[in-house]
Amino acid sequence: MFGINAKLPKKHFVCNMCSGSHKLQDVYIWGNFAISPEHPYEELEICKACALREHGKKKKVKLKDIIEERTKQWLKK
Repeated sequence: MFGINAKLPKKHFVCNMCSGSHKLQDVYIWGNFAISPEHPYEELEICKACALREHGKKKKVKLKDIIEERTKQWLKK
């Protein structure tokens, strides 16, 4: 599954997308769109700012409205 897949509890980490500072922040799991075999599927831990940028601010379905359902699906696998 590509896009924002889950929201995890806050922790100290460095964002894998923007290399932001090491601070306490929400962790979002982002999966890339796999184009085999050159670009296999991988998941990155990203910050809230990057998650909002990847999801888009102008979408009708807001990230905060769907993230709980996506997190449940991601944790089941």
